[in-house]
Amino acid sequence: MVQAKLKTRHPELRKSNGVEWKSLHLRLRSWRVGEEQSERQHHFNLTVMVFMRKSAFRASASAFQLQQQQMEMGISPFLPDFPCFLFFNHHHFLTSTSTKKPSLPKNNDGFVSNNSNNVCVDDALASFYRMVRINPRPSVVEFGKFLGSFAKKKQYSTVVSLCNQMDLFRVTHNVYSLNILINCLCRLNHVDFSVSVLGKMFKLGIHPDAITFNALINGLCNEGKIKEAVELFNEMVKRGHEPNVISYNTIINGLFKSGNRNMAVHVFKKMEQNGCKPNVVTYNTIIDNLCKNRLVNDAMEFLSEMLSRGIPPNVVTYNSIVHGFCNLGQLNEATRLFKEMVGRDVMPDTVTFTILVDGLCKEGMVSEARCVFETMTEKGVEPNIYTYNALMDGYCLQHQMNEAKKVFEIMVRQGCVPVVHSYNILINGYCQSRMMDEAKSLLAEMSEKELTPDTVTYSTLMQGLCQVGRPQEALNLFKEMCSTGLLPNLVTYSILLDGFWKHGHLDEALKLLQSMQEKKLEPDIVFYTILIEGMFIAGKLEVAKELFSKLFVDGIRPTVHTYSVMIKGLLKEGLSDEAYRLFRKMEDDGFMPDSCSYNVMIQGFLQIQDSSTAVRLIDEMVGKGFSADSTTFQMLLDLESHDEIISRFMRGSSRGRKMK
Repeated sequence: MVQAKLKTRHPELRKSNGVEWKSLHLRLRSWRVGEEQSERQHHFNLTVMVFMRKSAFRASASAFQLQQQQMEMGISPFLPDFPCFLFFNHHHFLTSTSTKKPSLPKNNDGFVSNNSNNVCVDDALASFYRMVRINPRPSVVEFGKFLGSFAKKKQYSTVVSLCNQMDLFRVTHNVYSLNILINCLCRLNHVDFSVSVLGKMFKLGIHPDAITFNALINGLCNEGKIKEAVELFNEMVKRGHEPNVISYNTIINGLFKSGNRNMAVHVFKKMEQNGCKPNVVTYNTIIDNLCKNRLVNDAMEFLSEMLSRGIPPNVVTYNSIVHGFCNLGQLNEATRLFKEMVGRDVMPDTVTFTILVDGLCKEGMVSEARCVFETMTEKGVEPNIYTYNALMDGYCLQHQMNEAKKVFEIMVRQGCVPVVHSYNILINGYCQSRMMDEAKSLLAEMSEKELTPDTVTYSTLMQGLCQVGRPQEALNLFKEMCSTGLLPNLVTYSILLDGFWKHGHLDEALKLLQSMQEKKLEPDIVFYTILIEGMFIAGKLEVAKELFSKLFVDGIRPTVHTYSVMIKGLLKEGLSDEAYRLFRKMEDDGFMPDSCSYNVMIQGFLQIQDSSTAVRLIDEMVGKGFSADSTTFQMLLDLESHDEIISRFMRGSSRGRKMK
């Protein structure tokens, strides 16, 4: 069985970090096969009770949080010891005889909603009180339907409160009503309370079903408690509840999300052996997770398998794989699959078209992306905010700011309201095109539209201002950002520090560095590289070398760019031999020099007129498929007339050597 394999291959899953299933498992294993069903149930109930006493401490720790959440939503937690039924009083009914109807604080004109569903809680309570006062009282089935209607509208906190009132008015529960409660608590991220409800079910003699276990397994997986979810899955099988396709789909998805890919595939393979046939959701779960792990070829094998088994893929299946190919830059494969999808009468949706638009734009194929966008609208598929943002970003990456702005205007005309990210895309495009006045005007427009800029908005503008030599304006923007209550992050500090170093504002750079240290932000390699370059600019050679050495001591892995900055700094200081040694050591340390590294080295040796070393490095660079940049090429042209080595090299390069 699946559970046996899970335990054999992953014994550590028997241990629990949060919900202590170990005692439950050991107690269950001690039962004798031949015992009467009632005796087994009695032992199981006792075990759950022991477990639940431990769980109750965890549940009570978050009770106040749940109460507060309800109050913020305009739902009154009716009892001071809410939720009362979770803590195993001697009777499952409360003994209070109070019939006073509690008043609810109004929110949003009397409507309370978890998800924009305008359900009037006051009206619901009025209906509830009519139900409990009718004589004879409606059956528990009717109460279950009542709760279910709220659950479908995602009014989870309301369901929890009404269940509490059911106990207050001595309305009995059945498996259906308690399943709804368990599901709602899981949706509210209170899985410990949900486990407590399972204990209540056993205490009342209500037998849980597959739906009960599925909801709990899903709740545990969503909270990252995959070990406990697997343990519960195993216990579900032990208690004679056969997992259905939903059970398997849930545990497979949870295993994938926790990084247990091999185990997830193993459960899938055992699934049918245990008499449960996978469905399209099963395959979609596997395919989507494989694509997210960049294993698109493996995902294609599962697509072939589902087709051979007569399980037709749907739009979700194709969207996952098309997205996977786009993320790998394999646009031809993505387009081929798109055509196959249409050929199988699976109609693309907004997500499909958005994935293609985004993938084409990231590969610089913005004209093709525009064609896809136009096809989308011709077919009657409405673009959403993500589609417009992707196309705008594509034009921005190609510095076609007029076209990007037109897409923005079309979006507004079509009634699609721009979000902060939409403005950030345009601001970044203007900054990259060095159109800072237009970028700053968008910041003002955001304020007019009552959109609050975020850290990315300000950081992007600051970087743009520094790049065009306006670091003081960037500093003013930094101060404005802080005054709004936004906290600068490491990226913000790195951008400003880089701008100050490169434009000679050393005092401001040092003040900024001190401010960052006071905030105890942990620097990363990008920040260290900027700091090292700044030390070279300030003429602090020894400090720069010390910082570079400190990286290895602190266990921070440098990048090729870090090495290039060090090499350039050493060459600038006239330490060509030391720079050359570091260049060779870089490869020994596992960092392959790139085009930038070679050009930095070549330019350095050309500046000190070491032509033979420069030419040797050029030969090496070209042999690795890199080419000279414009600065290197111009230096070679300048030296050609009076340097014999360079002259011979340039004559030779005209016969086939790649120079630019």
